[in-house]
Amino acid sequence: MSQEKEIAVQEATFVQEDSEPPVPPQDVVAYNELRSCADLFRMYRNKKLEIQPDFQRDVVWKQDDQSRFIDSLVKQLPIPSMCFSLDYKTQQWKVIDGLQRMSSIIRFLGDAPWKLSDLSDIHPRLRSATNNSLRDGDEEQKKLYALVEDVSIPVTVIRCDYSQPSHMLYLFTIFHRLNSGGVRLTNQEIRNCIYSGYFNNLLKSFDKSNADWIAVKKRIWGSLDRFRSIEVLLRVLALSEERAKYDGNLARFLNDFMHRSTGKSNDESDALLDQLKKTVFYTRQALGKEGRRKLPLVLVEALMVGLYSNLSSITNSSSPGALQAGYAKMVGDASFSESARYAVTSVDNVRTRLIVAVKAFSA
Repeated sequence: MSQEKEIAVQEATFVQEDSEPPVPPQDVVAYNELRSCADLFRMYRNKKLEIQPDFQRDVVWKQDDQSRFIDSLVKQLPIPSMCFSLDYKTQQWKVIDGLQRMSSIIRFLGDAPWKLSDLSDIHPRLRSATNNSLRDGDEEQKKLYALVEDVSIPVTVIRCDYSQPSHMLYLFTIFHRLNSGGVRLTNQEIRNCIYSGYFNNLLKSFDKSNADWIAVKKRIWGSLDRFRSIEVLLRVLALSEERAKYDGNLARFLNDFMHRSTGKSNDESDALLDQLKKTVFYTRQALGKEGRRKLPLVLVEALMVGLYSNLSSITNSSSPGALQAGYAKMVGDASFSESARYAVTSVDNVRTRLIVAVKAFSA
């Protein structure tokens, strides 16, 4: 298989849908309602409505798009329905579909100054105007601002229980389907919205700040933006901690692990990340003889799982040479090479690669 095809196969693993989409749980209820922009902004300001603006940082609406959306609200043009989930136990809401529209509403109705674009196709009084000047301006400007506050937007509400794994898997499927147009979201971008919390924040912080991981992920083929590199970290943790549960359905396997990890205490999450920190440190050393050569994800992923699973026997006194010898033993194994070529997410191939990787670094 050519490198281009291998990269395409690798990329597909970051966006593939749950291969067994869940049946809608009987206690999940969907209904429609109308919400004014002022009400939506109030929900956000009071921390009842959670949005994750970083998950679409690479496909965010540009200034002109946001300005035209505000103009559409002023002109009361038809607005597509948004979709929110509601945890009926905690009364917390999440944006499933409509992040860019919500972000525009928040930006316009928020206190921070925001200047609209100077576009010929929007209302003349909106061109180059700031949100604050409209709110505090003359009678016509205040009227335009009030129009945005008062306009109602249709919202589909998914009433569910965030503590139920089956409900969260169902939300993942809905999120996947609703966000399949345009620039398709990666699975980890979706998890970032659904499984928010301390564990998720730890992964994001680690991905941005750990120097060893930043060096290691630069060695991997293909693009690792838009939360792909965070999913790699999640894969290493899940395959190291719970690989016996892997059944070939990668998306669901990672969703299940993310759900359980979200329920862990802060101390338990910190302990997992401490293990990950040691793992990437040793991974960087093990790859020392590879120079700057780019490597397949399946290889780096297996290497990290092999090291993570042997941390009790690998210490700071372990020489880089010993780690590099273990790496050479892993990649030189014929069964490892074969299992890394085709059907890379199949149960048999994943297990074969990881057995070889773990054995290569065992004492």
